[in-house]
Amino acid sequence: MRRHVRRPNSVYAYSVLTMLLLLTSALPGFTKEITFLSVGYPSALLTYVQEEVAPVFKTRHNADVTVITATWDNRVDRLVVLTAGGTPPDIVSTGFYSPYEEGSIGLLEPLDRYLARWPYTSRYPRQLWEALSWQGQVMVMPQNVAPRAIAYNKELYGQSGLDPNKPPQSWDELTQYARRLTRIEGDRVTVRGFNVTTTAAGAAQQLFWFMRQAGLTEIDTSTFTARLTDPKTVSALETLQELYDVGQMAMPILSGGFNQGRIAMQYSNPQQMPAMMQADPDLALRHFGLFAPRQTPNGTPVVHLFTDGLAIPKASYNKDLAWEFIALMSSDNILLDTQRIAGFFGGRTDMLQRMSDVHPRIDLWYNLFEYMQASVIPPPRNTSQQELGNLVLQVYRKQLAPRAALEQAQAVWNRLLNDWKPNVRQ
Repeated sequence: MRRHVRRPNSVYAYSVLTMLLLLTSALPGFTKEITFLSVGYPSALLTYVQEEVAPVFKTRHNADVTVITATWDNRVDRLVVLTAGGTPPDIVSTGFYSPYEEGSIGLLEPLDRYLARWPYTSRYPRQLWEALSWQGQVMVMPQNVAPRAIAYNKELYGQSGLDPNKPPQSWDELTQYARRLTRIEGDRVTVRGFNVTTTAAGAAQQLFWFMRQAGLTEIDTSTFTARLTDPKTVSALETLQELYDVGQMAMPILSGGFNQGRIAMQYSNPQQMPAMMQADPDLALRHFGLFAPRQTPNGTPVVHLFTDGLAIPKASYNKDLAWEFIALMSSDNILLDTQRIAGFFGGRTDMLQRMSDVHPRIDLWYNLFEYMQASVIPPPRNTSQQELGNLVLQVYRKQLAPRAALEQAQAVWNRLLNDWKPNVRQ
């Protein structure tokens, strides 16, 4: 997925949308037309939905589908404007943050009553439904599942004397492997043992991932307090700092990345596989390994989960028809076409074989589904990620000590949580 750094959605915009929801929810009306606010769809997928999916829906339900678009930057603004104008969308694309940011303040319609009678509900892993829920109610249907694990180059493992079939089983081993795999020639890194993310949002997300491996959620949703100063968080950041150092992240690397054998281990998602297949099929088919990291050999492995999906706004006048459209978009052939056209990974466990024909090595991701966990951070998530991520980067550069950075971030997060709490519907 390519949308983790987004313009902050203002608390004001969500507040306006909430007020509009209260005003519009009581208005009568039902039309044989639904509106789909699609976000981030490539043009080929938009064409497919309009020219292939919409006519099928029209035939089955005698209802037209109007597809309108937004970017991830103006998505909330479009929702506000449409709802204020009395024409709220019936289906909307969602981001990984939507279940808790929008679900918690009552902007999304829970899908449980539809899922209870949908024959494919059980074909998605429990962990995925949990990630798309708020307080036990499912808010979003998954459409583009992007779990993160650690990809590694088995050939580089073998060249360094490591067993290609035995990836690290702890943070200590991960650091040892990264040190052993890193190679330097002159003033350049020729192989980086572990690639630490150095964008602000990415640095924050890697810290969330390591917090989860330590058994810690990012916030306590019962008290609306941050957990950034917990000793487990400090330990997670110290480990990432060590990985940054042993991987010589401050030094320039020779041209190329994982696909060219310059990076031995990296944060990876299934959407990267088509590019890898194109760049080096031998690497993808023979030397690509994948594992979920863990803090200790007896600890729980964690796959960091991000999922874009489809939801029904609470303000929709056509919720039942909206569900039928979501169900159609989640049907077998359309899921496969969507994956083929846009690289979206639907996550249906019963479709592994068919999806493997479109997306080689997808089985490696299916094998790790049981370890999936999604983060919940203070809204607006761009602010909380950016503020924390910038401080993490200062730690990597030795400008701040880990605890000092986390204490500063804790204060920011608790202010954001105090702003969020009054809007949460109990």
